[in-house]
Amino acid sequence: MRKSTFIKHINQLEAEDLRTELTQLYTKLDAVKKFYKLELGSEADRTKLYDAAKKKIASKYATKSFRKPRRPRIQKVNTILRDLKKEAIFSYEMIDIYLFTTETAVDFMDSYDFYSDPLHNNIRNSFTLAVRLMKENRMIDEYDERCKTIIKKTRFFRDLQEELDHVYENYILE
Repeated sequence: MRKSTFIKHINQLEAEDLRTELTQLYTKLDAVKKFYKLELGSEADRTKLYDAAKKKIASKYATKSFRKPRRPRIQKVNTILRDLKKEAIFSYEMIDIYLFTTETAVDFMDSYDFYSDPLHNNIRNSFTLAVRLMKENRMIDEYDERCKTIIKKTRFFRDLQEELDHVYENYILE
């Protein structure tokens, strides 16, 4: 169905029919329920959703073996981030998620002495998105210490540290 057809259908309905239609959508579709939970819900409701997303992200980096660690599931992490970005009401709430992803990936690299190009790219991209959102929302002071800590933790991976430092300095100095 096209958007114009849908709008025509909505315009033909009366107020009571619209309420019935919305109630039906809310009860049948989880996506609608989630949207209104984020849109009309409190800060606590959004925090629960973001905490659940953080747990999902952390689980994609979990491994049991130190000798032969399981590769992190970068593609699944990116899917979680993409879905959360679509659902997010306020862009500044994604800063924390991107920084959490970066911190989790850096901790994985450091703990398991594991390096791969996809992991490197994931760290760089998540950090870049976080810093870009910090700049757009003028929230650099709130996350400055956290970003510097992330950069310090990459000391054993010199190329990555230089890239993150370069990204951070470029966005901050602009």
